[in-house]
Amino acid sequence: MRSLVQIGAVLASAAVLAGCAHPIVMATEKSAPSEKVAQKIDKNVGYVIPAGLREKEVITPGGGGDKVSYFPYRDLELPLYSTLSNVFANVSKLKAPNDEAAIRSGQVSYIVTPEMVTDSSSDSALTWPPTQFTVKLTCTVTDLTGAVVLKKEVQGVGKAEFSEFKRNFALSAHRASEDALKQLQAALESAPELRNASAQPSPGVVAPKAVAAK
Repeated sequence: MRSLVQIGAVLASAAVLAGCAHPIVMATEKSAPSEKVAQKIDKNVGYVIPAGLREKEVITPGGGGDKVSYFPYRDLELPLYSTLSNVFANVSKLKAPNDEAAIRSGQVSYIVTPEMVTDSSSDSALTWPPTQFTVKLTCTVTDLTGAVVLKKEVQGVGKAEFSEFKRNFALSAHRASEDALKQLQAALESAPELRNASAQPSPGVVAPKAVAAK
Protein backbone atom coordinates (compact mmCIF):
# COMPACT_ATOMS: atom_id res chain seq x y z
CA MET A 1 0.00 0.00 0.00
CA ARG A 2 2.83 2.35 0.93
CA SER A 3 4.55 1.70 -2.41
CA LEU A 4 1.37 2.62 -4.30
CA VAL A 5 1.15 5.91 -2.40
CA GLN A 6 4.79 6.65 -3.15
CA ILE A 7 4.31 5.91 -6.84
CA GLY A 8 1.25 8.16 -6.91
CA ALA A 9 3.21 10.98 -5.28
CA VAL A 10 6.02 10.64 -7.80
CA LEU A 11 3.59 10.72 -10.72
CA ALA A 12 1.82 13.76 -9.31
CA SER A 13 5.13 15.58 -8.85
CA ALA A 14 6.16 14.72 -12.40
CA ALA A 15 2.87 16.08 -13.75
CA VAL A 16 3.35 19.36 -11.91
CA LEU A 17 6.95 19.73 -13.10
CA ALA A 18 5.99 18.92 -16.69
CA GLY A 19 3.66 21.89 -16.84
CA CYS A 20 5.68 24.48 -14.93
CA ALA A 21 6.37 27.99 -16.21
CA HIS A 22 10.02 29.00 -16.46
CA PRO A 23 10.66 32.74 -15.93
CA ILE A 24 12.56 34.57 -18.65
CA VAL A 25 13.28 38.21 -19.50
CA MET A 26 12.17 38.77 -23.08
CA ALA A 27 14.36 41.81 -23.80
CA THR A 28 17.52 43.57 -22.61
CA GLU A 29 18.80 47.14 -22.75
CA LYS A 30 20.56 46.10 -25.98
CA SER A 31 17.32 45.10 -27.69
CA ALA A 32 16.80 48.63 -29.04
CA PRO A 33 18.28 49.40 -32.48
CA SER A 34 21.90 50.50 -32.11
CA GLU A 35 21.67 52.84 -35.09
CA LYS A 36 19.90 56.17 -34.72
CA VAL A 37 17.81 57.57 -37.54
CA ALA A 38 19.39 59.83 -40.14
CA GLN A 39 17.28 62.80 -39.07
CA LYS A 40 15.36 62.86 -35.81
CA ILE A 41 11.77 64.10 -35.68
CA ASP A 42 11.89 67.50 -34.02
CA LYS A 43 9.17 66.73 -31.48
CA ASN A 44 9.18 65.83 -27.80
CA VAL A 45 7.12 62.79 -26.84
CA GLY A 46 5.91 61.18 -23.66
CA TYR A 47 5.21 57.48 -23.36
CA VAL A 48 2.66 55.89 -21.05
CA ILE A 49 2.74 52.39 -19.52
CA PRO A 50 0.19 52.14 -16.69
CA ALA A 51 1.47 50.37 -13.56
CA GLY A 52 -1.08 47.61 -14.02
CA LEU A 53 0.38 46.68 -17.39
CA ARG A 54 3.97 47.00 -16.22
CA GLU A 55 3.27 44.32 -13.61
CA LYS A 56 1.24 42.09 -15.95
CA GLU A 57 2.73 38.60 -16.20
CA VAL A 58 2.17 36.61 -19.39
CA ILE A 59 2.58 32.84 -19.74
CA THR A 60 3.01 31.21 -23.16
CA PRO A 61 4.06 27.74 -24.35
CA GLY A 62 7.62 26.46 -24.30
CA GLY A 63 8.90 23.01 -25.15
CA GLY A 64 8.37 19.64 -23.54
CA GLY A 65 4.93 20.61 -22.31
CA ASP A 66 6.38 23.42 -20.21
CA LYS A 67 5.67 27.15 -20.41
CA VAL A 68 7.58 30.41 -20.05
CA SER A 69 6.54 33.43 -18.01
CA TYR A 70 7.61 37.05 -18.44
CA PHE A 71 6.48 40.67 -18.07
CA PRO A 72 6.25 42.16 -21.59
CA TYR A 73 5.72 45.82 -20.68
CA ARG A 74 8.32 45.83 -17.92
CA ASP A 75 10.86 43.90 -19.99
CA LEU A 76 10.45 46.10 -23.07
CA GLU A 77 10.12 49.48 -21.35
CA LEU A 78 13.81 50.44 -21.40
CA PRO A 79 14.52 49.32 -24.98
CA LEU A 80 11.27 50.99 -26.10
CA TYR A 81 12.43 54.23 -24.46
CA SER A 82 15.78 53.92 -26.26
CA THR A 83 14.02 53.28 -29.57
CA LEU A 84 11.83 56.36 -29.17
CA SER A 85 14.93 58.36 -28.19
CA ASN A 86 16.53 57.33 -31.47
CA VAL A 87 13.61 58.85 -33.37
CA PHE A 88 12.39 61.89 -31.42
CA ALA A 89 14.15 64.97 -30.04
CA ASN A 90 13.32 64.10 -26.43
CA VAL A 91 11.38 61.37 -24.60
CA SER A 92 9.66 61.65 -21.21
CA LYS A 93 8.04 59.01 -19.06
CA LEU A 94 4.45 59.83 -18.11
CA LYS A 95 2.61 58.30 -15.16
CA ALA A 96 -0.68 58.72 -17.02
CA PRO A 97 -1.88 60.31 -20.28
CA ASN A 98 -2.88 63.42 -18.28
CA ASP A 99 0.39 63.69 -16.31
CA GLU A 100 0.39 67.49 -16.37
CA ALA A 101 3.71 68.01 -14.60
CA ALA A 102 5.66 65.70 -16.92
CA ILE A 103 3.93 67.05 -20.03
CA ARG A 104 4.81 70.62 -19.08
CA SER A 105 8.40 69.94 -18.00
CA GLY A 106 9.09 67.79 -21.05
CA GLN A 107 7.35 70.18 -23.46
CA VAL A 108 5.58 67.13 -24.84
CA SER A 109 3.90 67.36 -28.24
CA TYR A 110 2.89 63.74 -28.67
CA ILE A 111 1.86 60.93 -26.33
CA VAL A 112 2.88 57.38 -27.25
CA THR A 113 0.89 54.44 -25.89
CA PRO A 114 2.24 50.94 -26.60
CA GLU A 115 0.23 47.73 -26.70
CA MET A 116 1.94 44.32 -26.74
CA VAL A 117 0.74 40.85 -27.66
CA THR A 118 3.17 37.94 -27.43
CA ASP A 119 3.25 34.23 -28.18
CA SER A 120 5.79 31.41 -28.18
CA SER A 121 6.17 27.78 -29.14
CA SER A 122 8.78 25.05 -29.47
CA ASP A 123 9.39 22.09 -31.74
CA SER A 124 11.27 20.32 -28.96
CA ALA A 125 9.66 17.65 -26.79
CA LEU A 126 12.62 17.47 -24.42
CA THR A 127 13.73 21.04 -23.63
CA TRP A 128 11.63 23.93 -22.33
CA PRO A 129 13.11 27.09 -23.96
CA PRO A 130 10.86 28.28 -26.81
CA THR A 131 12.39 27.96 -30.26
CA GLN A 132 9.94 30.48 -31.74
CA PHE A 133 8.68 33.75 -30.29
CA THR A 134 6.54 36.58 -31.64
CA VAL A 135 6.03 40.12 -30.39
CA LYS A 136 3.20 42.18 -31.87
CA LEU A 137 3.80 45.78 -30.88
CA THR A 138 1.26 48.52 -31.58
CA CYS A 139 2.09 52.14 -30.83
CA THR A 140 -0.61 54.80 -30.88
CA VAL A 141 0.63 58.37 -31.13
CA THR A 142 -1.80 61.12 -30.08
CA ASP A 143 -1.53 64.87 -29.84
CA LEU A 144 -2.42 66.83 -26.71
CA THR A 145 -6.10 66.93 -27.65
CA GLY A 146 -6.24 63.15 -27.73
CA ALA A 147 -6.52 62.98 -31.52
CA VAL A 148 -4.69 60.04 -33.09
CA VAL A 149 -1.81 61.28 -35.23
CA LEU A 150 -0.44 57.84 -36.08
CA LYS A 151 -1.02 54.19 -35.21
CA LYS A 152 1.60 51.65 -36.22
CA GLU A 153 1.64 47.90 -35.72
CA VAL A 154 4.71 45.73 -36.21
CA GLN A 155 5.36 42.07 -35.52
CA GLY A 156 8.77 40.81 -34.53
CA VAL A 157 9.68 37.16 -35.00
CA GLY A 158 12.53 35.36 -33.29
CA LYS A 159 13.81 31.83 -33.79
CA ALA A 160 16.52 29.88 -31.99
CA GLU A 161 17.75 26.32 -32.18
CA PHE A 162 18.60 24.20 -29.15
CA SER A 163 22.30 24.31 -30.02
CA GLU A 164 22.20 28.14 -29.71
CA PHE A 165 20.65 28.38 -26.25
CA LYS A 166 23.64 27.57 -24.07
CA ARG A 167 23.18 30.11 -21.25
CA ASN A 168 20.57 32.29 -22.97
CA PHE A 169 17.29 30.40 -22.74
CA ALA A 170 15.36 33.52 -23.83
CA LEU A 171 17.22 33.87 -27.13
CA SER A 172 14.15 33.55 -29.37
CA ALA A 173 12.34 36.18 -27.27
CA HIS A 174 15.31 38.54 -27.48
CA ARG A 175 15.45 38.18 -31.24
CA ALA A 176 11.71 38.79 -31.58
CA SER A 177 11.94 41.91 -29.40
CA GLU A 178 14.89 43.25 -31.39
CA ASP A 179 13.05 42.61 -34.65
CA ALA A 180 9.89 44.37 -33.44
CA LEU A 181 11.76 47.44 -32.16
CA LYS A 182 13.81 47.70 -35.35
CA GLN A 183 10.62 47.67 -37.40
CA LEU A 184 8.99 50.20 -35.09
CA GLN A 185 11.90 52.62 -35.38
CA ALA A 186 11.78 52.41 -39.17
CA ALA A 187 8.00 52.89 -39.21
CA LEU A 188 8.12 55.97 -36.98
CA GLU A 189 11.07 57.50 -38.80
CA SER A 190 9.35 57.25 -42.18
CA ALA A 191 5.91 58.47 -41.02
CA PRO A 192 5.19 61.84 -42.68
CA GLU A 193 2.30 62.42 -40.25
CA LEU A 194 4.78 62.90 -37.41
CA ARG A 195 7.09 65.24 -39.30
CA ASN A 196 4.42 67.34 -40.96
CA ALA A 197 1.99 67.68 -38.05
CA SER A 198 1.88 71.12 -36.50
CA ALA A 199 1.25 69.95 -32.94
CA GLN A 200 2.92 72.28 -30.47
CA PRO A 201 2.86 72.05 -26.67
CA SER A 202 1.11 74.94 -25.01
CA PRO A 203 2.58 75.88 -21.63
CA GLY A 204 0.03 75.31 -18.89
CA VAL A 205 -2.42 73.51 -21.17
CA VAL A 206 -2.88 69.74 -20.93
CA ALA A 207 -5.01 67.52 -23.09
CA PRO A 208 -8.52 66.89 -21.75
CA LYS A 209 -8.58 63.57 -23.57
CA ALA A 210 -6.10 60.75 -23.92
CA VAL A 211 -5.75 57.23 -25.20
CA ALA A 212 -5.32 54.63 -22.45
CA ALA A 213 -3.36 51.41 -22.82
CA LYS A 214 -5.33 48.19 -22.97
